[in-house]
Amino acid sequence: MIVLNGVLLFLIFCTTVNAYQVNLTCDSPIVWGAPSNCSVTVYNDDNVPDDGKFGYNWVNDFIPHDSREVNTGPSTDSWLVTYNTSINLPGLYVTRLDVCVWEFLGIYCKPLGSVGITIKITDTLNGKLISSQSDKERDKFISSEDPLQSSVELKESDKNFLSKAPTVLSYWFVDCIYYGITSDLQFDYNFTKPDEQHVIEALVVADFTPLPPPTTTTTTQKPTTSPNVTTTTSTTTTHKPKPTNGTTIIPKTSVKSTVRHKREILTSPAPTLVGTNNSSTIRIWQNGTLVPYNGTFPYVCNSTFVVTDHKKVYGYFSKTVTTKAPITKVNVSGTNWLKHEQLLNLNVKCSGSGQLKYCLKFIPGIYNVTGNETCETYDDLNECNFNIERYFHGAEKHTVLIIIKNDVSIKVTSVTVTVYKVKQQAQLSVIVVPVVFSLVAIVTVIFGVAYYLQNRSRIIVEVANFDFGKQYSDMEYKTFKDRLKDSIANAFSQPSTSSESQDWSSGHKYGSMT
Repeated sequence: MIVLNGVLLFLIFCTTVNAYQVNLTCDSPIVWGAPSNCSVTVYNDDNVPDDGKFGYNWVNDFIPHDSREVNTGPSTDSWLVTYNTSINLPGLYVTRLDVCVWEFLGIYCKPLGSVGITIKITDTLNGKLISSQSDKERDKFISSEDPLQSSVELKESDKNFLSKAPTVLSYWFVDCIYYGITSDLQFDYNFTKPDEQHVIEALVVADFTPLPPPTTTTTTQKPTTSPNVTTTTSTTTTHKPKPTNGTTIIPKTSVKSTVRHKREILTSPAPTLVGTNNSSTIRIWQNGTLVPYNGTFPYVCNSTFVVTDHKKVYGYFSKTVTTKAPITKVNVSGTNWLKHEQLLNLNVKCSGSGQLKYCLKFIPGIYNVTGNETCETYDDLNECNFNIERYFHGAEKHTVLIIIKNDVSIKVTSVTVTVYKVKQQAQLSVIVVPVVFSLVAIVTVIFGVAYYLQNRSRIIVEVANFDFGKQYSDMEYKTFKDRLKDSIANAFSQPSTSSESQDWSSGHKYGSMT
């Protein structure tokens, strides 16, 4: 006994110590009735699945309790958790797992610990309602120009569960108006008025009631060409389930004209829907008029319906959207041919619903727009009317990218700007003033020369001297300047009465005029 205990202690102390991590996952939430797939993976200290041998002990708290035990297995294991739907109702349930690792030649399974996980079982299908336009998913805002495609996207585990149902139909409502049934969980509708809020609702019903067996009819025909040969023809007819409780399917002709169906609305009867009548809030189009709908639906339009049919699985999905007008009619006005050092000034106007934002990009050269251009930051616009001012230098051509967007659209517009240089020309004053003054100078010179020639010809005229007075021997020749001085002096001097002053000397004589 002592030897055996010593061997066990030796084996425990000789065991290599490793760090393990146990990762446990389960499909949750799942719809009531669907199994939950749980899986576990054991990782080593390098964060990769370990290559050792492990033991697993699964257990859950469903009624009755279920368990699964794996003595020796790899680092991964899974368990499909099922439960009795007649006993276990929707709610929270716990699945627990104990893990151990086999060490030292598989003699001892060392416990690694116990992990647990909560599984949520819901009374309706799990998923979401997706809306898209032009292959782009829309969240809260949709365009009023394009048809809206609405579809129910189920959780993968619930989708796999519904694949076993013979019949899966979806009922569609817009603002509590019933528009019919589709079999592919999709519905098309066109909202034409912008700035309105609408509620889209979808009710998915999966019926697990087995379909009735097909009816086979055998017909025997005797051809006239060969009486010894008979031909047997078999015809198989598949019956679809019929509804009760007054649930009516809308014919295509009674659907409002704004609905654009890419898929045909089913005209077959709908499955049975049991519950309190909520026809006071649900309406239907009949001959172009909205009238109350005489039928019953759970969940839709705040219905208080309580599901009692355990052979059916329901899913309710709703979404509130707001219509917006996309950005259209972008008009750019202004001059895009600029002189060198001239400032660009453009005005941009457009139409579209609010929450507008814009940004600008200035690119040297000519740029081809792809439509996928975006900006990191945008400026808000109260209205789509703004100016663009920019000074360009360098390259002769530039491209202005104008990116405007709102909640449902984005518009990219480009404007090519050409900058050109103008040859410097002399101003008018620089040319006219010198020419005018030159002409004035020339005319002045010409008139001066002419005036000089005219006066010179007058001065050189010979003047006859008829002096009948006394001859003075002392009169001497004087120039015109001297005579002028003498005349001026005599005019301002006192006249003399002496005879001597009146006599001219013999030496005074008139000289030449020149």
